[in-house]
Amino acid sequence: MFEIRPTTYSGRGCFATCAIPRGTLVHIATTPFTAVIFRDFRKEVCAYCFAYELGREWKVRLRGTESAGLWFCSESCQEQWVNEEDPSCELVPVLEVIEQAVAIARRKLQSSKAGEYDEDFVHEDFSFESDAIEKLWEHVEGLVTANSVTANPLRNPTLKNRVLALEDIEYDSARLVAVAIVRLYLESHPTCTVPWFTWNGFSGLESHEKDLINRLPALLESHIRVFIFLKATMPKKLQPFVTTANVRAVLGRESANAFGIWQLPLNSESECLGSSIFPSGSYFNHSCDPNVIKTRTGRQMHFTTSRAVREGEELCISYGMMLKMPVQARLDLLQEQWYFKCGCSRCTAELATAA
Repeated sequence: MFEIRPTTYSGRGCFATCAIPRGTLVHIATTPFTAVIFRDFRKEVCAYCFAYELGREWKVRLRGTESAGLWFCSESCQEQWVNEEDPSCELVPVLEVIEQAVAIARRKLQSSKAGEYDEDFVHEDFSFESDAIEKLWEHVEGLVTANSVTANPLRNPTLKNRVLALEDIEYDSARLVAVAIVRLYLESHPTCTVPWFTWNGFSGLESHEKDLINRLPALLESHIRVFIFLKATMPKKLQPFVTTANVRAVLGRESANAFGIWQLPLNSESECLGSSIFPSGSYFNHSCDPNVIKTRTGRQMHFTTSRAVREGEELCISYGMMLKMPVQARLDLLQEQWYFKCGCSRCTAELATAA
């Protein structure tokens, strides 16, 4: 019903290859390439279907693990998560070691024992030009490589001082990146069946790292800390994939391509419970007069036409709950959060009227 091709303005978009009636389900993004439930909600949101019931804590946890930070609304969801998201049993050990390493680091911080890498990399006089950022990342990678850390911090007492005590937002980012790295590791093995969108497909999405750092400079330090933490905690066989390039690839693409995991039914009072990246869904561009509605159904994202679409017309969604906002407020929000100036027909018409 549609094809992905270059747009006249920038990037790629989805274009109808035939006339599509209103109410047609044009695409289902079946599972995220990577996703994270925010730390504050992890006991209240099912790790598989993302069910949330106003703060109720789910009781089902993954069998055979001490702590992987995963809770489920039912035994069925737990089994589906294992069968679909971790059939190779590579992901759970990674999530478990992250949880335990975070606990170790936070206890260390509370006892006032500073970690070896507890230092500021970004100083007040730091230049946020691209060259300076690249050089800083090269410095960080060289520093970590020189102090190679590949052992399990839970079994190596000398390693405990190398594990940073992450802030909650860094913890969320670390889990998001870790899932993506496990996907990449599995994809590198020809004998392994990977049921997710490929890393190559994911990396084809546009990165907005520079835009994000320019808007929120403090995140550069945060991203560096995530890299150092993962380099200290990920298993030895995954270490070749824990590179600055791969960590930056995930965090740079998450900033403008992620779909929030929102409390349902969706309204202005809904809580944002987590973040998910559905690469195939990211090719639907934004319009303030959208012809496609995106809805989350459990773990899936559904894309359905909200009106009849002509052959050759671009299929567009709304990036957020902004359609009732005045035109300038919409433009400002889209520029700030998604780094583009909207030129849809509605914005063009409303700007012309305002002039």
